[in-house]
Amino acid sequence: MKANMVGVLALVCGVAVATSAAPVAKKGTTAGKGITLTGCLKAGDRAGTFKLTNVTGGPAATNKEWELLDAPASLKMADHVGHKVSVTGTIMGTGQAAKAEGQPNAREESGHRHLHVQSFTHVAATCS
Repeated sequence: MKANMVGVLALVCGVAVATSAAPVAKKGTTAGKGITLTGCLKAGDRAGTFKLTNVTGGPAATNKEWELLDAPASLKMADHVGHKVSVTGTIMGTGQAAKAEGQPNAREESGHRHLHVQSFTHVAATCS
């Protein structure tokens, strides 16, 4: 019985140590969070960039337009401009987005929502 109790105590201590070592996100931050958004794929302001408009899903209730960054070329997103798609990725903070876009000042990106694209699925041939 005593040996079992020592084993349980060791397990509890191990869990407590592992939990305390886990990274803690700041309250209210969403950067790095994986989400899937559905909307209309549009060409971005610069060549090779994209936006997702009329967005639903994820934290989209107040953010109807997202800039899509660092999409792998193998996704061939340009072939789907004007189509309804679901995009999965991680939310990027303004500093990360500015760096990804080659912007020297993160302030220029502060009014935009950014998604680091990991994958996407074609939903419909039109956005309506």
